[in-house]
Amino acid sequence: MELYRSGLVDFVEVTPETICRQRSVGCKVVIEIVPEQMDRALQTCASLPIVVHGVELSIGSAHGWNPAYVEMLDAFQLAWPFVWHSEHLGFQTIPGENGATLEVGVPLPVPPTKEAAAMIGDRAAAICQRYQVPFLLENPAYYITDLPSDEEIGDDIGLVKAIMDRSGCFLLLDLHNIYCNSLNHGIDPFVVIDRAPLARVVEIHIAGGASRDGFWMDGHNSRVPEVVWELLEYTLPRAPMVAGVVFEMLDDFAINLGAKAISEELRRASKIWHHSRAA
Repeated sequence: MELYRSGLVDFVEVTPETICRQRSVGCKVVIEIVPEQMDRALQTCASLPIVVHGVELSIGSAHGWNPAYVEMLDAFQLAWPFVWHSEHLGFQTIPGENGATLEVGVPLPVPPTKEAAAMIGDRAAAICQRYQVPFLLENPAYYITDLPSDEEIGDDIGLVKAIMDRSGCFLLLDLHNIYCNSLNHGIDPFVVIDRAPLARVVEIHIAGGASRDGFWMDGHNSRVPEVVWELLEYTLPRAPMVAGVVFEMLDDFAINLGAKAISEELRRASKIWHHSRAA
């Protein structure tokens, strides 16, 4: 809790599912806020503003988004209003037998097609209307190549642009995801930044990862790589609407890393932030 009172934290990003429990009611899945965990989170964050970063909406699922997440977020906003909220641009549920929904475990990339852009764009517009605060989609790290694509969309950056043009939503630019894709697919990360809709970026993520089975994984389980710091320095002056930078960590990694090292990462991020704004 001391870290939240240190002056190094200006706002907190909350993943609401971490203070919820999921259960089945008949054939319906319900995500419920656990009051004790909500109280603990409120006490920890105190008066700091919060933003929400969800993982369960599955906005790219062809059969529809996760209604249990939306119902939970309705209740969350009433209990703890957020400044903006975000989700991953991907899908993690597929249709099962007898109308059931199957979890695939991790967000999977959406093919950069006109159909996908229209479907997700309309859903993002509905989310913007529902909560009346900015809604952000996060550019994904992806490990699958040769997805079906339309020439008019091109790739994941083209998909992000098409969705934002249709919906009016904003971009959560995850620099570590871009770093992952650069290592795994031989892409120049600075070229990706130059192509991204930087005027629509409201939030930036930095994080670390690890190598596994020949891939660099977006694991949120290491300190920020030097190239990601360079990407942050490169991006901030070019993204005038950015309202915050978040250092992402898994709970276990945060405990192992310790408050001193976390403070060092936050100080470096703050220094880059203030330098870019002064410039």
